Amino acid sequence: MEMITGRKVLDDSLPDDETHLVTIFRRNMLDKEKFRKFVDPTLVLSTESWNSLLEVSDLARHCTAREPSQRPDTCHCVNRLSSLVDQWKPTNVDEDDDEGETSEMGLHQQLEQWRSDDFTISDSDTFSSFNMPRR
Repeated sequence: MEMITGRKVLDDSLPDDETHLVTIFRRNMLDKEKFRKFVDPTLVLSTESWNSLLEVSDLARHCTAREPSQRPDTCHCVNRLSSLVDQWKPTNVDEDDDEGETSEMGLHQQLEQWRSDDFTISDSDTFSSFNMPRR
């Protein structure tokens, strides 16, 4: 919700009825035109991107239901979001980006490249990185 709106979860500088992002987000989702004005104005959205944003927003709305039994489980969330992965591609490529050509790839392609990279971490590095005792 923070990324979609560009707002903080709690913002005491706003009027009382707009302080809590979850409440106002859920309220604005009821009216698509109102919601369009509520979305971070720095986001440049094509029709396809707008539809994807609405899908992610709807999922966020469900994830913040008052009753835990009404919230989707993680598997459901992953399934809904995974269908959007192939569509995601950065709109602006930063020339100073250390990632090189990966910044022009879609998220799914970046994930596959990351998985195929030939680096490994030894068990001792893993344990020392997380300050966890060896067993």
